[in-house]
Amino acid sequence: MTVKETIETSLPVAGSASGWPSPTLAWYTVFVLFLAYTFSYVDRVILTILVEPIQRDLGINDSQLALLHGLAFVIFYVVLGVSLGYAADRANRKRIIVISIITWSLMTACCGLAKSFGQLFMARAGVGVGEAGLSPAGYSLLGDYFPPHKRGLALGVYTAAIVFGGGVALIIGGLVVQAVSAHPTINLPIIGATRSWQAVFFIVGLPGLLVGLLAMTLKEPMRRTGESIVSSNRSRVSFLTQFKRHKSSYLLHIVGFSMLSVPFNVTLLWGRPFLSRTMGLSPSQGAYTLGVIMMIFCTAGILSGSALSDRLLKQGHIDATIRVGVIAAVGLVVPLALFPFTTTITPACFLLAMILYFGSFAFGVAPAALQFITQNENRAVMTSLYLLGVSFIGLTAGPTLTGVFTDYVFKDKALVGYSAAIVSVSAAVFAALAFLYLLPRFRKAADQESRLWG
Repeated sequence: MTVKETIETSLPVAGSASGWPSPTLAWYTVFVLFLAYTFSYVDRVILTILVEPIQRDLGINDSQLALLHGLAFVIFYVVLGVSLGYAADRANRKRIIVISIITWSLMTACCGLAKSFGQLFMARAGVGVGEAGLSPAGYSLLGDYFPPHKRGLALGVYTAAIVFGGGVALIIGGLVVQAVSAHPTINLPIIGATRSWQAVFFIVGLPGLLVGLLAMTLKEPMRRTGESIVSSNRSRVSFLTQFKRHKSSYLLHIVGFSMLSVPFNVTLLWGRPFLSRTMGLSPSQGAYTLGVIMMIFCTAGILSGSALSDRLLKQGHIDATIRVGVIAAVGLVVPLALFPFTTTITPACFLLAMILYFGSFAFGVAPAALQFITQNENRAVMTSLYLLGVSFIGLTAGPTLTGVFTDYVFKDKALVGYSAAIVSVSAAVFAALAFLYLLPRFRKAADQESRLWG
């Protein structure tokens, strides 16, 4: 059975004998996971609001700040992310999600106890450990709640929590920073005298524990490959066998989407400082501006890219997810190249909107693409490798290289826009080439897997 035939046979799912979970339960699961992912990104992104006070109190430069933003997450994710993905393919995914939420929420609060760069780095690494367990289990869970032709939108809504959470973090963070700016030191119960930026970590971290309780209401669905329920006595395909079968497709997918994530993460970390350093906005004004743009245009980008993928998929284009990646990469080049030359706020906001729209356009479909060429027992660990690539290249290398250019090449904080453009344009072009090279290989891999499902 080809992928197109698989899609067509999945259309009358509502009353099918295959017994997909009810739409109500499926979308409730999306809602809970969306909420969890939102909180995870609030906890991750809040650092970008606190750049100036953290640099002042801890005496760190742009390069060190970028390491806190990225490497602190990746350093333990390298080991635990893949291990947790392996566990999600074999154990109860709901329990992994609950434990992950509780872990990163507590570690975000621990960031508020940091008194040095090293302590803050370790606390941020703990946040990364917790967050490493959510998405591999979450994507795998949703893959068993939705049939293929509806999966792109569902995963897109879940992934939209990244940008929604990022926008919420910027807006709430701006409000909190503004509220506590008049009081550099705050006295908290039990803890005592605390810098105001440290208190922000308590404010955004501890409420996540309530989300962990909500996640305990989720249900574990039957595991599926294609349209078929995975039997408990079915022989498993080892991950190594799965990876070797489509090695070039997996590597190009990881490289392409990792490079595509660079412009988004560079903008996420350095967009707000750019608005302050170049446009003269206060930290809170810059946070509001970037937060609103992110919530509107990133959400629109992810949902429209996911909807386009589902539409192309119904039309029989089995490489729909990768086509969306090509559109996103090409759409990024011009606004990224023009952005550092803006001198007033209006054109800067317009270009930021375009960058964040196309920068998020393909990230609802990236995990969905993997599910077309990966059998159920290897989906979570394959997703964890994809997320590892995105974290290492997009979250760490891209923003850190931007900081290095600013500190050691331009040697002027006001020129961070030029650093961001050099890094981001190069990454977008590289992503487009990787996707174009991937298209025929992905079609071949998807057809091969669909025949194995049948």
